[in-house]
Amino acid sequence: MESTMQELPFSVSHIVEYGANAHRNSTVTTYMGAEPEVTTFKDIGSRAAALAHGLSREFNIGIGDRVGTLLTNTTEHLEIFLGVAAMGTVFQPLNRQLADDQLIHVINHSEDKVIVCDAESIDRILDLLPHCPAIEAILITSTDLSAISRARDSATLLFQDATPRREVRVEGYEAFLDGWPTNYPWPSLPETAPAALCYSTGTEGAPKGVAYSHRSLWIHSMGLRAADSFGVRNGTVFLCCVPIYHVLSWGVPLAAFMTGASLVFTGSNAEPEHLAHVIEDAMPRQAHGASSVWMSLLLHYEAHPPRRMSLQEIYSGGSQVPPALIDAWEERFGVDMIHVWGMTETSPIGTVAHPPAGVSGPARARYRYSQGRFPIGLEYRVVNDAGQVLDNHDRNAGELQVRGNTVTGSYYHSPTEQQDGTASVFRGHAVDDGDDRFTVDGWLRTGDIGTVTKDGFLTIHDRQSDLIRSGGEWIYSAALENYLMDRPGVNEASVIGIPDEKWGQRPLAIVVLSEGFEPGAETAQELHDSLLSNVPRWMAPENWTFVNSIQRTSVEKFDKKELRKLFRKGQLQIITLPEEELGPEDTAEEIGTDASGAPDAGAPKRN
Repeated sequence: MESTMQELPFSVSHIVEYGANAHRNSTVTTYMGAEPEVTTFKDIGSRAAALAHGLSREFNIGIGDRVGTLLTNTTEHLEIFLGVAAMGTVFQPLNRQLADDQLIHVINHSEDKVIVCDAESIDRILDLLPHCPAIEAILITSTDLSAISRARDSATLLFQDATPRREVRVEGYEAFLDGWPTNYPWPSLPETAPAALCYSTGTEGAPKGVAYSHRSLWIHSMGLRAADSFGVRNGTVFLCCVPIYHVLSWGVPLAAFMTGASLVFTGSNAEPEHLAHVIEDAMPRQAHGASSVWMSLLLHYEAHPPRRMSLQEIYSGGSQVPPALIDAWEERFGVDMIHVWGMTETSPIGTVAHPPAGVSGPARARYRYSQGRFPIGLEYRVVNDAGQVLDNHDRNAGELQVRGNTVTGSYYHSPTEQQDGTASVFRGHAVDDGDDRFTVDGWLRTGDIGTVTKDGFLTIHDRQSDLIRSGGEWIYSAALENYLMDRPGVNEASVIGIPDEKWGQRPLAIVVLSEGFEPGAETAQELHDSLLSNVPRWMAPENWTFVNSIQRTSVEKFDKKELRKLFRKGQLQIITLPEEELGPEDTAEEIGTDASGAPDAGAPKRN
């Protein structure tokens, strides 16, 4: 027997057309300055169609070609995403936080033919241009005609003596859209066709590309509409603080075009003062962004309390959200800060931390501090060092592995990588295909060490690469970081393992203090002693250093690779507290600590 149901391939073009018609009056508001720029879904659909015509007819961009962007969160960036993906071309946003050699590698690996950038980024693109032979055209989203003219002249001068002659067209984005029809014959595509290409940060080796299908974007966006996920729905306003060059930022706009939820973008200004103004003016109900964004805004509100608070839900992931931050937003403003987990490789949302209905008190806190529950369709397992699959239990820690329709099965292998082209080598080493991230039976190895409860709630304890092995025991650096950031006077804290003759490794705490707190041995001792209410004595760091700031990666995680480099170079002033003798009573089990940072009894076992 066969189904009698019709089949219509999932396509981004259907989402664009539906949103531009059914929700034509819903808006996208961008704050480049204090004053908002408002555009309707109908206008965005029209401009996306005009862009598709221009790319096709002027630049001969077709199905499967790649269009890169170097832009901030603006309406133009959204309409480029929608128009490029809908026409069968592949949207490839460039991470503004990457180093130049990383950007060159990504552009060459993806073979971007067109780059769309803003005036702020044009000089950087021009500097990269000689190293990126596939680029044929640049569009600049600036109304400054003189800046566009200068960029055009610079591009010409770069290649005036080149043999063979190379010509790169430079056009203003707005002028480029003028005159084209505002509807487009969107192609019928297989739902497995690529719609977007996003690259990992490449903290270890070359950035790796994940190619998202129209189907995966549909499934992901539909999931965000669910009440036990983000609950994106008609009548709400969603503040998008995750940069569009991160895949976490794509699902919400697509879900908004499905439902009619209005969107707010913050433009290029990420300062808390600007964000506070946007919130007060636009009155969003929901928001997403890295925990560092909401920590900075919270500190700003301490000095400048908001006159009103529209936010009800903040979704935050990318790195672990300190429980203290979750509690602070709820206690001070009644805002539910909801922990999420996911990766570039998982489309990205994997789990969302909505506590089960009816749960309260400490049990509710444990659920909120976790990374959340897995949705249906995303399979998961926890595997120990011996490769054994562990039972779901909050004391069985191992590597998290996942698979499903929104999980990549491999990384994108570029022709230029495989044919010894411009992207075959990165920083002097042959590009790794990343196949070791996938098991022979098709599971993605996340590199996260975690536990999963019997009811499917995930707690990430640490990255596998950040575990500290001390005296034969595992120390979770993320747990110590969460506990430290719950202490008065600590703005930020990161923990790394450093060599120790006696124990193999010991934790080093790198701390940014609040104004008015003095760095030194006395403060280090106070912080050390305060940790003993949460962790056993052997786990508490005796090595401390105080810094003005901690560098973060492009996805707002603490850059521990850079911190380890500073340590090896002797550029950290380390305070070592007097060594204490540890007795048999100093164990996690005896003290009743959950090394994950959650208020639970007992520490999970690293099997």
